[in-house]
Amino acid sequence: MVRGSGRGTVRRGVTRSRVVAAAVLLTALVAGCSTGSGQAGSPGPTGGPAAADPTTVAPTTTPAAPLAALAITPENGAQGQSVSRPVTVRAAGGRLSVVSVRNGDGVAVEGTMSADRTTWTSTEPLGYDKTYSISAAAQNADGVTTNGSSAFSTVRPRTYTLPYLFPGGNRTVGVGQPISVRFDEPIEDKATAEKTLKVTTSPPVVGSWHWFSDQVVHWRPKTYWRPGTKVTVTAAVYGVHVGDDVYGQQDVTSSFTIGRSKIATIDDRTHMMIIKVDGRVVRTAPVSLGKNQQIVVNGKTINYLTQSGPHIVAEKHAKKIMSSASYGVTDKKHPEYYEEEIPLAVRISPDGEFVHSAPWSVWAQGKQNVSHGCVNLAPEHAQWFYDNFSYGDVVDIRNTGRALPFAPGYNEWGVSWSRWVAGSAL
Repeated sequence: MVRGSGRGTVRRGVTRSRVVAAAVLLTALVAGCSTGSGQAGSPGPTGGPAAADPTTVAPTTTPAAPLAALAITPENGAQGQSVSRPVTVRAAGGRLSVVSVRNGDGVAVEGTMSADRTTWTSTEPLGYDKTYSISAAAQNADGVTTNGSSAFSTVRPRTYTLPYLFPGGNRTVGVGQPISVRFDEPIEDKATAEKTLKVTTSPPVVGSWHWFSDQVVHWRPKTYWRPGTKVTVTAAVYGVHVGDDVYGQQDVTSSFTIGRSKIATIDDRTHMMIIKVDGRVVRTAPVSLGKNQQIVVNGKTINYLTQSGPHIVAEKHAKKIMSSASYGVTDKKHPEYYEEEIPLAVRISPDGEFVHSAPWSVWAQGKQNVSHGCVNLAPEHAQWFYDNFSYGDVVDIRNTGRALPFAPGYNEWGVSWSRWVAGSAL
């Protein structure tokens, strides 16, 4: 009994010990879960650190935006800049807030800003031999400002050239009218100068320029103009260097319209003028041309034969003083001397050839040539011609035995198209 009681006492003691230990452990676990502040480093029940809260985010600092960068053209200190090259100011990493471009007199240069305010471009040409200052500012995303500036000077030409255009003034001219451009200075770089010249037509027309000298260039279609054609000529020379330190003075433009086709054909074999308007014969008239005679004055040979070839009407005078002095006969005792007021005079060549009224030679008109080179008409025919023919209309004279020279205002329609095109500098 004693042995059995002893074993039984021992078992009960072990079981109780296990229960007590489990209770102590549970108490410790409960205490461990309920103490501490929930922040990393908070003391536990024994003063030790508590576990860190995994949901906590450390505070951050946003970096500053980079400064805007300015690019200014022309660059500071640039000299001899083209007057036609625009001034530009660009901002990278920001937007332009201020752009000012002024000349030496403080006058502002006009310009435009791009929609995103990153680019400013000047919109007016600069002046020759001028100094300019540029100031600009741009702001980055934080509103911090970057400032920039530049100063430059433009080219100083030795001299300038101005082109004179004909026809112009929105006038109406005939189907034979060439376009004339005369520069007031010799042009060394004709190719560059020709590139500045533009002919715009409606309807489109095939044509070409032909240089007659260092200052004169003409344009004509391959064939006579089509009636009703609208023409605009532009010489965009400003800022363009045409050689020998010569620059274009200013841009020039002109416009004109081609009128009805009016062509008078004169055949020296028949001494008759046949006039067609828009291809239909409307009038015939007897004429007397230049007599077949030559004289020598001061070593110069003067030929009275009227020149053959397509002539172009260039002037009109209700009355014009004509004198033999214009071609060298100044001695009033010379048998070929004359000075008279001539009615209804229409110039058809630079050599002094006119179509005009000649009541004194009616007897010879239609039969023989008695003039000093002009086309003589009876008063009634001369009046009709004067009233109906004008600038650019054609007087085509044939079979006189003496040809018009190929020169500006002369035989521009009497040469082959290939020869005409060969006169272009391009």
